[in-house]
Amino acid sequence: MSMMTQWHEAGVLPGLRDALRSVMGAAEDVESLWRLGEGEVAEGLALVGRLRQLIDVAEVGLVREGLQRGLPAQESWSAHDWVSRAESVMAPAPDGRQVTRVVRVAKGEARVAEVTEAFAAGDLPLVKADQLVRFEEHVSRVADPEELADAVSVLVQGARDEEVATGPEGRGPRERVAGLSERELAVAITRTGRLLRPDPELEREDRRAKAGRALFRSEGPAGMTTFRLVLDPEGAAVVDGAVAALSAPVKGPDGEHDERPAAQRRADAVVEVVRRGVSSPGQEPKSEKAQVHVSIPLSDLLGQGAHGAGVTMTGQVLAPSVVRRMACDAGIIPVVLGGDGEILELGRSVRLFTPGQRRAVWLRDGGCTYPGCTMPPQWCDAHHVDWWSRGGASDVSNAALLCQRHHTKVHTQDLTATVTDTAVTWHL
Repeated sequence: MSMMTQWHEAGVLPGLRDALRSVMGAAEDVESLWRLGEGEVAEGLALVGRLRQLIDVAEVGLVREGLQRGLPAQESWSAHDWVSRAESVMAPAPDGRQVTRVVRVAKGEARVAEVTEAFAAGDLPLVKADQLVRFEEHVSRVADPEELADAVSVLVQGARDEEVATGPEGRGPRERVAGLSERELAVAITRTGRLLRPDPELEREDRRAKAGRALFRSEGPAGMTTFRLVLDPEGAAVVDGAVAALSAPVKGPDGEHDERPAAQRRADAVVEVVRRGVSSPGQEPKSEKAQVHVSIPLSDLLGQGAHGAGVTMTGQVLAPSVVRRMACDAGIIPVVLGGDGEILELGRSVRLFTPGQRRAVWLRDGGCTYPGCTMPPQWCDAHHVDWWSRGGASDVSNAALLCQRHHTKVHTQDLTATVTDTAVTWHL
């Protein structure tokens, strides 16, 4: 006899009550789990996973019903606080992130029916449904409705789990195949968003993201100090590249394994990056900049496409304008893709200005060459006046020091300059 037929009454609420009684009984009998066979343990976990999905669906449905009836407003609560308060009557207060996702999905069900369908069918977990609802809500302000609907459909199909038949000619048992992971879906969403948003919106988004950079410092335990760093995709890509290059395990003199945990190795790498950067102030840096691998279509790199994006190996999505600017002086290794995704060129960092060339540019320019800027040379990039992405050479006669702010401005406004043996003159 199935669980459904054991329930005394039909409906959501009686079903939840019966399920609660059943799970409570199982929890009270936890001491007898040692009697289960190996297959039964795995089956039990599979049932818990399915139960968790069904609970999420029921939770979203109940919240949606409460919102439609205006129950939070009747009690002068926000939707989030109303859900937290209601769910903590017989149990500890729920996780705040869970409540936020539930409320958002409940509010967005009417706008993204395809997401709702996949979520209710058990093919899309709450976290992914929330990612898609947030994407639709954020992009709908500027995107064409039909293009947005098509994009959401493609993302849902890629993110949802599927059951496929195995064996010869698909006659075997059916297996569940997972869709895109949360991280993969996040990258797909970011790239899709760039395709749907007009250029002015992309530029504003990049500026807002960079303006959101922040570093917080607080006192930690036992005399330690805690730093929290918030970065935009470009900044995160640079930090990821620098930390990855210096955080690999290091063997001892006799081949001993590095006993430092990964978190400590990353912290040591950050300290080493800063130490190298300030070890010779006012002088040419002694080490190359962090290497960042970026995959980007050739048309986007050349600026022929209206939209598009580059993706780093760590999943950061960068606008083509950011990739072109970083290609001037960062240790960026562009993986240039053709129309069908084939690799056309795996760039090499040797195309960058050499230390000797940069030293000559430092002596010639003395700092940022943009009119009125006083930024010293150690905080500047060596910019290709004739852009590298357009065939510009890594020659001193094609180089000009620019601080990051003016480097961005030069690329955004496509400015050019005249370079002589003694000066750089920008044509504004």
